[in-house]
Amino acid sequence: MTGLAVFMEEYRYKVSDFEGPLDLLLYLIEKNKVDIYNIPIVTITDQFNEYVRQIDTFDVNYASKFFVMAATLLQIKSRLLLPKPPRREEEEEDPQEVLIRQLVEYKRMKQIASVVADLWDKRQLMESRERTPMPFEKQFSGHIDKKALYAAFQAVYEALPGKKTVEIHLQQEIYSVSECMQRVEYVLHQALRPVPVRRIFQSCRTRTELIVVFLAVLELLKIGRCCTLSEGEDGNAASLRYIPHGAS
Repeated sequence: MTGLAVFMEEYRYKVSDFEGPLDLLLYLIEKNKVDIYNIPIVTITDQFNEYVRQIDTFDVNYASKFFVMAATLLQIKSRLLLPKPPRREEEEEDPQEVLIRQLVEYKRMKQIASVVADLWDKRQLMESRERTPMPFEKQFSGHIDKKALYAAFQAVYEALPGKKTVEIHLQQEIYSVSECMQRVEYVLHQALRPVPVRRIFQSCRTRTELIVVFLAVLELLKIGRCCTLSEGEDGNAASLRYIPHGAS
């Protein structure tokens, strides 16, 4: 029965059953119950070569990987059997240490792949459902005349006096986008008709305030609390019209 068991094991596992040389090498390490950091190279090399001799595939790329690993194991085996010369600082890295790192990394990736495969099998048992619709409220519709809006901003910005001296005074900013949004929204709400953009910008006293008010206007347009209108004889003057909250 013992001989039959050994025969069945050898018949069941062939080189083609393994994904690659590292897979076969890891199998031999686990089969011999040895520490991956302290591999008996002589024993493992002999067993590995026994499997390599069974290769009868015509896949050159697949078989060549096993031949390269067999050559690497023979190199490590010969280094262990021969007397060790004094190691030089510029000598290349020990191939056995390189092989151990590859095995450790391969074993870790194989364990992760096993966990992912198990999760995927469990996912296959779950029933899928329709996508839950996300609530959406339309806030803005229409066209923002970017050129007219920027032209009004640029005209007021250039008209404001700049500092003639090179002195720099650091002070706390007293403007915020949210406060300017409330201010602009109040002006639009109180007006009985659309308010020219230039009039809103001209109420600013400094360039810093003008920039913040400009950002506030853009934010109000974005959230749909106002819209732009083209006015004037040539239709290039931009005005803002207030949109009550909840209005379409």
